[in-house]
Amino acid sequence: MSHIPTNVAPHVACSMFQSIKFDLIYYIPPMSYIAMARKWRPRSFDEMVGQEHIAQTLKNAINTGNIHHAFLFTGTRGVGKTTSARILAAMLNCESENKPCGECESCKAIAAGSSMDVSEFDAASNSGVDEMRELLEGTQYPPMSSKYKALIIDEVHALSSKAWSSMLKTLEEPPSYLIFILATTEVNKVPATILSRVLRFDFKRLSPMQISKRLAFICEQEGINAEQEALSIISEKADGSMRDSLTIFDEVFAYSGKTITAESVQNALGIPSNALYFELVQAFEAHDAKGSFAVLEKAMASGVEVQMFLDGFIRFLRNFLYAKVGLSAEQLEISQGSLDSLKALAPTFEQGDILRIAKIITELSLKCSAKYGLNPRLLAEAEFSKIAWLDRVANIKEALEKFQNAPVAPTAPQKEENQKKISTNSAASSSSSTSSTASASASATTTAAASVGAFQLAI
Repeated sequence: MSHIPTNVAPHVACSMFQSIKFDLIYYIPPMSYIAMARKWRPRSFDEMVGQEHIAQTLKNAINTGNIHHAFLFTGTRGVGKTTSARILAAMLNCESENKPCGECESCKAIAAGSSMDVSEFDAASNSGVDEMRELLEGTQYPPMSSKYKALIIDEVHALSSKAWSSMLKTLEEPPSYLIFILATTEVNKVPATILSRVLRFDFKRLSPMQISKRLAFICEQEGINAEQEALSIISEKADGSMRDSLTIFDEVFAYSGKTITAESVQNALGIPSNALYFELVQAFEAHDAKGSFAVLEKAMASGVEVQMFLDGFIRFLRNFLYAKVGLSAEQLEISQGSLDSLKALAPTFEQGDILRIAKIITELSLKCSAKYGLNPRLLAEAEFSKIAWLDRVANIKEALEKFQNAPVAPTAPQKEENQKKISTNSAASSSSSTSSTASASASATTTAAASVGAFQLAI
């Protein structure tokens, strides 16, 4: 930037400064892209995924006018607690019959976060008693333009004990226009005196199928071509959180663009390919420890960490076991081709073999964490060699049936007794044959003597 001379008149210096002030201006482009988690945040209970029981209860309460003064929303992250609190506040203050309409001034202000009658309070960063007292002071005044004044307190479990005590009286006997909406992920830290004064709603963890259907709907609206198997991988990675799934979807979308495949998801997230897991199971079936080491080497060479490789293998074994049991491709949320490949994999493996391998891999995953293992690859190779050397699991019922039907071998005393019986029988048969021979000889002699006597008489 040019310097202004000091030996000029003030008005001249001012005009000179105006002529060069453009050097201080920086162009900031507007944000044209909105994250999927924000863009597709539900605006009504009809758009909520997996929380139909809560949505129906709250809608019935509003329609009948049986509105409680305090609500507690609890559940894991990303399942819609804060979103439901905003929707509830919008429904309470909506001016239309179809609540929330999204068109009235109250709905627009709440959606934009500019409503004077709906306050959001982050207890994680404002957990002290002073902040709580300041918040409660504003509840003494009635709403400015709405029917109710809603107070949304997020992460309420982070409040201090004194903060809890300061809000207890107001929570128990609030003004008729005040509604408390508390949200927490750790309901066990909420005092019992608070729990007894609120209506508690437990938000469920979303299933992979529910997340996958929602992602498919978003892809259809956004004009994105995504494979079902790719969405299934994202759904499993989200671990029951809709917000996490949309964040992961953003990352994959930035990597692959309008066409999302299972391979692109695996490359973007660093997830190993299922082909490696097929090779690993085949190596275990063939008792090939060297082959299992080669599979682990391929995974690490592609940039996959041992922990992530093992976590993916556990999910693969789960699908492998369910395919053996007889579940369909829709239930497993995989393609029919993948299901056929799983059914044809390792025909000598029984369910017991798969369960035993899954138990070993699960324990190995815990050992390979940073807390226990400094060399996870060495631990993995040791356990892989153990699995490769294991024999097949035998069916105890079949083994017992074979054992019962097999001929019983005689013991030593039985052998001696049998020998004695054989000797006795042999002696008896010998004596009987001898006596029979003697009697035959005697009868022959008698017959001969009688013949001689008769012959002499005849003479």
